Amino acid sequence: DMSCATGLFTRRLAKSNDYNRVIACDYSESMLQEARRRINSDPSLQTKSSTTKLDLVRCDVAKIPMRTSSIDALHAGAAMHCWPDLDAGLGEIYRVLKPGGRYFATTFLSTYFGSLQTAEGGQTGVNRQAFQYFESVDVLRSMLVKA
Repeated sequence: DMSCATGLFTRRLAKSNDYNRVIACDYSESMLQEARRRINSDPSLQTKSSTTKLDLVRCDVAKIPMRTSSIDALHAGAAMHCWPDLDAGLGEIYRVLKPGGRYFATTFLSTYFGSLQTAEGGQTGVNRQAFQYFESVDVLRSMLVKA
């Protein structure tokens, strides 16, 4: 779970017991601390019936500390728009995925933030934001294929 933040999807993936191991990754140590706190306070993750090994790792998506072709699936929920070097991050994801591995991601399109800006009275423009917004699904698709 790349850019796991507070670990919402990390916990869901671990609780499903569909995976032998779930690795939650984030660049922010404070996010990992909060994820750890929430994992530790979740009774269903503290039982012996949970078969999933759960680890938290601080890392930059542009420098994933995992072997090439070692990951079956990678999730990045509402995260790609936050990555400073998107091309490097996508290249690293491609590198660590096993052949036939899956990448699941959600992010935001610039049209959404343009609508949000209008609703908020036009105080900030998309170009003045600290995030990257994507013009369309086709733009995202081409970035993924390029990686």
